[in-house]
Amino acid sequence: MPKAMIFIDGTWLYSNTPKLAETYGKPDYHVDFGKLPRVLAQQVSEQMGGSEVDVVRTYLFGSYATNYAPQDDEAVQRRLDFYAMLKEEYHYEVETFPINFRGRRLRRADRDPRDPFEPKEKCVDISLAASILYYAAIPYAYDIAICVLGDQDFKPVLQYARRLGKRIALVSIKGSCAPEFADYRDEARVKDFDTIWLDDLVGQLELKYEKHQLRCESPIHVGDRMVWTTFHPRKGQRFYCDECRAEFARQSQQAEEESVGRFTETGSEPTGAAPVVLTGELKKKVSDRGYGFIQASDGKDYFFHLTDLEDGLDFDSLEEGFPLRFEVRREPTIEKAGAAMHVRRGNGESRSQRSQFYGDRDSWGNR
Repeated sequence: MPKAMIFIDGTWLYSNTPKLAETYGKPDYHVDFGKLPRVLAQQVSEQMGGSEVDVVRTYLFGSYATNYAPQDDEAVQRRLDFYAMLKEEYHYEVETFPINFRGRRLRRADRDPRDPFEPKEKCVDISLAASILYYAAIPYAYDIAICVLGDQDFKPVLQYARRLGKRIALVSIKGSCAPEFADYRDEARVKDFDTIWLDDLVGQLELKYEKHQLRCESPIHVGDRMVWTTFHPRKGQRFYCDECRAEFARQSQQAEEESVGRFTETGSEPTGAAPVVLTGELKKKVSDRGYGFIQASDGKDYFFHLTDLEDGLDFDSLEEGFPLRFEVRREPTIEKAGAAMHVRRGNGESRSQRSQFYGDRDSWGNR
């Protein structure tokens, strides 16, 4: 049985999903990524005369925003939740890279039309191409690479993978595909099968939302906690109803607007290929509003909302001085605290635990 690996240009697919929605006649169309590997394997199998194809791994390469305007918190979190869902629910291998928005809105339509800023995605295409060739060079890793992409830049890597004896199945979207990939004569020699068009598979790949009841776990929920929803939480993920999520977003934005502090230095913007991870302690908690501030080890403050807490960390149980570890969503400025995300338990003891152990001492350690 031939072994296949699927390589998905997630950024390209995400930006071109509206074209699939237009083809299908549903503006809210979404791809069911749980079905995607199985449907693509079946398409390749049919072109091979019915021989079964074993998909051994599915890779998705994408990006996420950093240092963006706070109004886009929910959109960014949805993207991060999507990546987490692919890994936890469908066992995808996901590689993501940051895009620094330098404090701006994500959509061009929401930015000043006079602003020439263009967000620059880095590493996604290179990482995808490197992975195709890396596994092609490993004996028996895969026989067929099923590549979901459309950019002409991938032409050389597809040609070289074929020279290493691997078969290439291209999956693309009409109107968003390089001419060489759509050419049925394959004069560029980039594929071993007819191009598989997602446009022809929209019905099979539609993510269908069926309403069901879930218990809202929000501490500010009003009324019956059992609500109807189409949302499917990830394993171990808390569920918050739409009303509570909207209220969280409103409170979070209001709290950040009120959180004006003074710092001796201006925060710098994240530039690495991985999110900035810091440690610190809970400096202040506003229990009735569901937010707080973390003082990082460098002395700078970072705002967080209870929805930024990782599973297993309960907001109500947090006390000032509690050790925390978090990723930087937005760096602090000279007038405003930064913003934290993915807040989890840090190493070490809380301030109260340390004081219980050591007792009250002065700065020299004397009682």
